[in-house]
Amino acid sequence: MTPILLISGSRKAADMYSNLLSSVQPSAAVCRAGSCGEARRLMAKNNFSLILILTPLPDGFGTELAKDAVRTTAGVMLAVSSELEKELSLKFEQDGIFVFSPAMSKKTFESSVRLLLAVHVRLERVQPASEAMQQKLKDIRLVDRAKCYLIQYEKLTEPEAHRYIEKQAMDRRVPKREIAEEILSRYDMET
Repeated sequence: MTPILLISGSRKAADMYSNLLSSVQPSAAVCRAGSCGEARRLMAKNNFSLILILTPLPDGFGTELAKDAVRTTAGVMLAVSSELEKELSLKFEQDGIFVFSPAMSKKTFESSVRLLLAVHVRLERVQPASEAMQQKLKDIRLVDRAKCYLIQYEKLTEPEAHRYIEKQAMDRRVPKREIAEEILSRYDMET
């Protein structure tokens, strides 16, 4: 099942795009929202593959909502009037928001939806590795800070401080991060 969030202030437009999305992606589970606020609540609770915003919305135009949506792994599509399409495309493409006008052909729309769904799959695969890498970087920074305090307060050299943390971690069978946190707390420093 492919969860898709469709945000529109117009029931008629929502029905039309919902049918179109179902024809492009038969396994689509189209969830609807009628406002930016309702959409934000749904985005906080669910992981969508695609977020389609039909502007304008009753409680805002929809551009800020689109900016919020790109913080997820979902593909984000923003439908705007033909007059605004070029201007907003240039402004938002760097944020990863696909801006289009309802005048787009059905075939191009279908291709765009498929492409954004494929990008979502790719992002979903990469996200756990990215989060693990970010945690490793945090741990390295924490250990480096602890080494600095050992150098400053215990007058150890950098290799001695490194060896101290490493040996403590091995002897106690705990991660180096835990030893670093203890060292920092020993000197009343925030971790």
